[in-house]
Amino acid sequence: MATLLVNDIAALPANDDDAAPLVARIPPIPPRLKPHGPLTAYRLRRFYAMMALVFAAGIAPILLGMNAQWKAFGLGLLFPGAGFLYAGSALSIAFAVAAFAAFAVIMFIWWARGVILGPPGVLVGTALLSAAWIEGSAGVAWMEPAIPAAVVAMHLYFAVKRRATFATQQARGAKLNAEITQVAPILRDHPVTAAPEMPASQIKEYRRMLDLALQPVDSWEGFSTDDTWQDGALRYQICTMSWNLSLGQYTQLPAFHGYLNTAQENLIRKHIDRKTWNYWYWESLWGNLKPDKNPVHIDNIMLTGFLGVSLGLFETASGTSPFKDDGALTFRWDDKTAFPYSHSTMLKEVVKNYKRYDLGWFPCEPKWIYSMCNLVGRTSLALHDARHGTDYVGAISDRFDHTMHEEMMMADGRIKVCTSTPFGFQVPSLSGLFGETWGIRFMTPYAPDQAERLWQVLKQDFIRVTDDGMLDIKLLPLGWDTRKPADFSKWPELNPMIMVLWSSLEMGDEEVIAATRKTIDAKYGEGIADSMTWSGRNTVRNMVTKGLPEAWATGPILADAKYPEAIVTRAVTDGTALNLVVHPGDAPCRTELGFARLVPGRSYRLKQADTLVLAGADGTARATVSLDGRTELDLVPVG
Repeated sequence: MATLLVNDIAALPANDDDAAPLVARIPPIPPRLKPHGPLTAYRLRRFYAMMALVFAAGIAPILLGMNAQWKAFGLGLLFPGAGFLYAGSALSIAFAVAAFAAFAVIMFIWWARGVILGPPGVLVGTALLSAAWIEGSAGVAWMEPAIPAAVVAMHLYFAVKRRATFATQQARGAKLNAEITQVAPILRDHPVTAAPEMPASQIKEYRRMLDLALQPVDSWEGFSTDDTWQDGALRYQICTMSWNLSLGQYTQLPAFHGYLNTAQENLIRKHIDRKTWNYWYWESLWGNLKPDKNPVHIDNIMLTGFLGVSLGLFETASGTSPFKDDGALTFRWDDKTAFPYSHSTMLKEVVKNYKRYDLGWFPCEPKWIYSMCNLVGRTSLALHDARHGTDYVGAISDRFDHTMHEEMMMADGRIKVCTSTPFGFQVPSLSGLFGETWGIRFMTPYAPDQAERLWQVLKQDFIRVTDDGMLDIKLLPLGWDTRKPADFSKWPELNPMIMVLWSSLEMGDEEVIAATRKTIDAKYGEGIADSMTWSGRNTVRNMVTKGLPEAWATGPILADAKYPEAIVTRAVTDGTALNLVVHPGDAPCRTELGFARLVPGRSYRLKQADTLVLAGADGTARATVSLDGRTELDLVPVG
């Protein structure tokens, strides 16, 4: 894979598309002398102290010479299933395997659902069962010292392995620093420009999303309801469509409102429907040990942060703010219980939650912090600040950035994806290509230097462009990298590839973009990459930091079109004229278009239809056009 070095920048040929780098140099990975930051280290010490107390309780029956039942119970606390092993029979060994399997399953459920009492409950429960099982029998005497010794040896092994891993990360970080600091930054301060019109595969996905979004808000036809909790949950289906439509509006359709705005408003209203957030009552109950019908005020950044980005992207792309008033976002539990918010007051709860934790980050599932979710939450605040002049980010940024650098960044420059808030340990299998590329486009608005560094680190560790221009990726087992996507594909590798595509598009890494698109289409069908491409270089950054250019914010727009009669695939204004590309829906037709933000009383010509249009006193006008296929239309002022 060709890499542009810092010294090569001056040798680049001049062209009209030259733009200044957003950062002068990619910063080095900060050196780490300790594997954990102070807040994480404190949590880990507390966790190990709890483990030591459990260990002491487990060996106490042996040291005190208690009966076999007590010894089985104690050994069962040291390791899941160990009490059954102590019983010694073949059937007992089978029960020990079952107890260990049950513990492994509940550990997964603890992560996936936040059931914090699940692991200790299963551990104590299986220990009690082993005590009941051994009643009236003597245990295997040699196991009384052997099992505790094995548990100690296991923890010593893990401790040595953690130290070795940290040393490897330090060495890897030093090696990477020698390389990435010599690489020229990719991000450029390009002006905001419109992308080309949608290709056929993107139009197909566009119509799929519109079909889902334009049905009545209380109708869920076409949505998957198989997964309430994880990747395929309604909240993620909704926000993925909401984000893509907003990104598409900003890049290809900034001069079209009409049913595109309606679709995005509908998706936001679906996001606040109880069907989308009902999960929180249960997660709060078994994770925070508190029945809570309000999904906004405590934790749950996977709802509020993601919805906040949907709101902010929609406001930015459309220039409208339909959810700014009190009660516009009402989370209704039933006829008697509702939680009314506005866009602003909901984000005040996000700020409050950031401040609740000494880490300055807050959980998705109870007691689990995800880096990508907190980057999304930060972006939701930044979008609101940019559009409304608030300073929500200012209230949390110092602690947020400190945690990123000291607690979440590892010695090799990679980022922890999932961390336990009470205990400090991370879930390593969730890191990797998918989990870490996920957040890059939400880093570019506020920390382009960190986005550059992380992108280069991930390229070094996981991404390679082959000689034939294909993408070769390294995937980590047992985690998100190889997990089957929940609702849009049957191919596991497509998940991380789409994250690579979205990150490389935001970064403007043309070589990786081309290789990823080529590989996706080769593996999964021609046009799949187009259907997943809704943004371009700096799109998220520009939406936060620049918003709509003046011409887009004030120029003529297509305010109304009939769906699915007229499929609008491009709409751009230069401030005075309007360029459209419209396709017929299911068959050629004549359809009426409504225009707005015209100069009152001025005449316009719809060039291709050779039709004169007179703007009314309110700056609106209507015209009927024929759609026999792809139809390009230019509305230009006369005289």
